Amino acid sequence: MESKCIAVVGAGVNGVSIATASAAMGHSVTLYDARMPFAETSNASSRMLHGGIRYLEQGHIGLVREALLERDEWQQFSPDATRVERFYFPVFADSPRGKWVLFAGTLLYQWLAGRFSVGRSQLHSASDIQATFPNLVSHGLQGGASYCDVVMEYELLAQQLVSEAIDKGVTLKNETSVKKISTCGEVLVNDGSVKFDRVVNATGPWAARLLEHSGIESEYTIEHVRGSHLILNYSLDHALVLQAPDDRRIIFVIPLNAKQVLLGTTEEQHDLTKPIVCSDAETRYLLAILNRYLRDPIDTSAIESTFSGVRPIVRKRKDTLGDMSAASRDSEIEVYDRLVNVFGGKWTSARHLGNEVAKLL
Repeated sequence: MESKCIAVVGAGVNGVSIATASAAMGHSVTLYDARMPFAETSNASSRMLHGGIRYLEQGHIGLVREALLERDEWQQFSPDATRVERFYFPVFADSPRGKWVLFAGTLLYQWLAGRFSVGRSQLHSASDIQATFPNLVSHGLQGGASYCDVVMEYELLAQQLVSEAIDKGVTLKNETSVKKISTCGEVLVNDGSVKFDRVVNATGPWAARLLEHSGIESEYTIEHVRGSHLILNYSLDHALVLQAPDDRRIIFVIPLNAKQVLLGTTEEQHDLTKPIVCSDAETRYLLAILNRYLRDPIDTSAIESTFSGVRPIVRKRKDTLGDMSAASRDSEIEVYDRLVNVFGGKWTSARHLGNEVAKLL
């Protein structure tokens, strides 16, 4: 195979994975980022490597199945930065989904994982849920269901991915803003233009904007959805998945350590020209859902920190904008001559996407 000089623009989890896979195939790879690796969207995930159980409700069976298999690859790659967590769905009288529906969904999730399942799904009585979570209210509690999934130690895993890229020979160009790209392999940076055999646009939420600045038309565009999280000084032994009665969304409460949990996430349309921060409205929304089910509600004094990221939801330009909660997190790859555009994607599928793009190159 002929070795090529390849530029990958964007050092999030997709860009790093593409660069690493390409370098492993013998190519000379330069990875550009306007800041540092994992500084933006990939830094603001819900800390899960998962199939996306909520996507079953929208019928994205194939996407979930594929992600569950890729979840196993992450465990093989970094057993010290991944852990299995049991997630509990408590069901109350006003919950939009009953415990039997949820139990059926968790069984399907387990079945789709096949031999890569990380734990059995379970049906729980109200007394089971109360014994496991004594801090939950008992009024209206009808039981629940639980399933197992994988949580990442984000900082360690990100470090390992960057180290892997460097070990494979990837050249990192941090703090290097790419102004324009071209279909003939040119990358315009602050100190001039650099020519490559192939250019990969893996800039996540900024993929469509970079193409517009470069005067390149695409079949796809990006919808920008802000997801915000709260880090709370609160203790839980296991993860909770809470249903919001008003909008049917599900909110995760994931233990980070013995004293803190992650609460999220929101889904709000976002304008990329504005700061990517957790709004007061998002904070109130998340706390309201959690407090609805706690014996002793908490207030903003329990918030240790917040973080937000913008998810790139890909759609064809001819399609209409739909419900963001129901939108697929799948990715699209588009080729124009020497340029490869990568739209969408998520943490769990990043290594698979990296290999796919590397083979295409």
